[in-house]
Amino acid sequence: MIARRIVQPLLQRPGFWLGGLAGAAVMWAALELPYVNWRRAVPPVDERPVSIRHDARGSGTYQAPRSGNRRHRGVDLAGALGGPIRAVRSGTVIQVGAHRGLGHLVELEHVGGLTSLYAHLGTVQVRLGQRVRQGEIIGTVGKTGNARHPAIAPHVHLEMARRGQLIDPTPYVLDHAAVIGQEQDPDDVGRD
Repeated sequence: MIARRIVQPLLQRPGFWLGGLAGAAVMWAALELPYVNWRRAVPPVDERPVSIRHDARGSGTYQAPRSGNRRHRGVDLAGALGGPIRAVRSGTVIQVGAHRGLGHLVELEHVGGLTSLYAHLGTVQVRLGQRVRQGEIIGTVGKTGNARHPAIAPHVHLEMARRGQLIDPTPYVLDHAAVIGQEQDPDDVGRD
């Protein structure tokens, strides 16, 4: 009865509800702000300038010819063996595993129907269902899957898709950075 006499008048005051709403907004911001993408994307490797792998075994560019009338589904970004691989955007880990050709891999789901897949990892440092921040380390550069050949330089294979359709990751990860071995028109950066 006493609690009812104290609580009921509080519930009838507009300030009580505004305070509760403000508190909920602050709590939401504290939980969600770390996952806001403050930049369009961050390169998944720390090497500067970011470079696409070109070695004795071929080109790592998007849609480069492969054996059997296939095309390269992503880009191969050169990196130091054991170096960190970072999430290009905030997201949720939807796949962690191993594949015969891709080796150890991690796939992230981002807002707006965007996904990113990172392959040939040496180690994986995330788990299925985990939320990751933009730039957070998700693994290390390795030579797994078909990247084990001695003539293939260490790299991370990055594929990106929007609503299930492959897109060229180059504008996301090379945003105005130099591309070793090819020219990039700055006006084309950011277009899907």
